[in-house]
Amino acid sequence: MSLTSKQANQAVAAVSIGDEVHRATGSGAISETITIDRPTMIIGVQLHLDAAGQAENFSVALDSAAGDAYDTILLSQDMDGVSDLNSTDAIPVAKGDNIVITFANTGAATYGLTLHYANG
Repeated sequence: MSLTSKQANQAVAAVSIGDEVHRATGSGAISETITIDRPTMIIGVQLHLDAAGQAENFSVALDSAAGDAYDTILLSQDMDGVSDLNSTDAIPVAKGDNIVITFANTGAATYGLTLHYANG
């Protein structure tokens, strides 16, 4: 397996800063909120479903400590027919922000969710 230069840079950043992982599993709706307690870089989001998803969006959103004007959707994916999602976009997040991950999962697929982030 070979890494792209982007993935290699993210791996170096994670090792240098300290990679942390948030995991969740289940077969109902996903509603995860991760509170950021220091400057952080999201370095990866993975979602695996044991059956293809329904026509609904999986989303990762920023609930900014700076106020509603700074809230934004970081990742949104229609999961219709999709069973695996992998995003490796590096996204800086400020202290006090919340990362909110949601997915209705009306098909009740068993999921494995992983969020990788590196604290500064």
